[in-house]
Amino acid sequence: MRKNNYLAINIGICLFLLLPTIGCWSRHELNTLAVVIGMGLDKIEETGKIQVTAQIFNPGEKKSTAKNKGDGGSSQSFWNLKNSGDNLLEVIQGLSHKSNRKIYLADNQVIIFSNAIAKEGVQKYIDFFARNNETRMNVWVLVAKNQASQVLAVSPELESTSAVQIAQLVDAQSATSEASRVNLEKFISRLMSKTDAAIAPIIEVTGEGDDKSLSVSGTAVFKKDKLVGQLNRTETRGLLWVLDEIKNGVIVVDSPSGDGKVSLLITRSKSKITPLIMDEDIRFKIGIKEEGNIGYQSSQENLIKPTIIEELEKEQAAVIESEVIAALEKAKKLNVDIFCFGDLIHQQYPDEWLALKDRWDEVFPTIDLEFAIQAKLRRTGRIGSLAVPEKE
Repeated sequence: MRKNNYLAINIGICLFLLLPTIGCWSRHELNTLAVVIGMGLDKIEETGKIQVTAQIFNPGEKKSTAKNKGDGGSSQSFWNLKNSGDNLLEVIQGLSHKSNRKIYLADNQVIIFSNAIAKEGVQKYIDFFARNNETRMNVWVLVAKNQASQVLAVSPELESTSAVQIAQLVDAQSATSEASRVNLEKFISRLMSKTDAAIAPIIEVTGEGDDKSLSVSGTAVFKKDKLVGQLNRTETRGLLWVLDEIKNGVIVVDSPSGDGKVSLLITRSKSKITPLIMDEDIRFKIGIKEEGNIGYQSSQENLIKPTIIEELEKEQAAVIESEVIAALEKAKKLNVDIFCFGDLIHQQYPDEWLALKDRWDEVFPTIDLEFAIQAKLRRTGRIGSLAVPEKE
């Protein structure tokens, strides 16, 4: 018995000593990795091959270098490594032939599809990222107005790499709520839906030479997995009102006196969509509760009067409704359900959905909306009336 106890104690000690090493079997040493922080996919027109641009962080270099050396200058804090071929997996694996370090995707910030790739269809490319165990599902997905490699080649103004700047640019869109913010998980979920249309922000290069910069310019709209059109900023915000994704922004209305404009800051918003089916009539009730503050006025009118505030609230609600209608009209024109209306019917009217799901493309352009919009102005800012002498 004593011998058995002695053996059990020795085994326990050995197991205890092994515990600190359990989490180390799959570790990666940083100095052996080429850490990818951005990836762009393009189509080479002449050959039809896929070109991948992998932006690799170069920790040994500083940000304070000349602009527009993004294609691999040794003084740049990132290296845009490119490879091309017929198969995405082989192309990405082939990057290792041009780098002395292992390609590491777990810190990737953005996936950018070129316009040509998006029009051709993204499903076969998304499959790689969905299957790869290093890819994070919260990586941002974007569509380049032209080529993805051109986007990644723009040297950033404030960040060390263009990929990080793009990721933060997407994050910053909540300040205006005029651009969609779509990660890989959300993009794949919409691609897998039989009715919902996938969307992604559009990023473009503006300016020339050393003055090049990046801008988010709208929302790309897909039918199945192919790019079929885009929403401008107004239409995008109309979509985001319905999807309950409005964070902040500015609504500009006419001053009640007709003299100048008033800018109203969006501070809070809540949306609810209710599908209504009556015989063959399908409509959706769009309920939106929005709160805001007066941010700026160009008129000399005193806006703090209750009657003026009430008029501004009505104008604000009218602008919200017009933006939603603009988004719906564009969606009907493209015949794509960007609002996820089909899923809502499926959830709340499962029996009726059985008769609708196979002909949703025919039904969607015929749907109507009902609006219940409440807009409230809570504050006027640090001043009540305009900072000018009162009129006598």
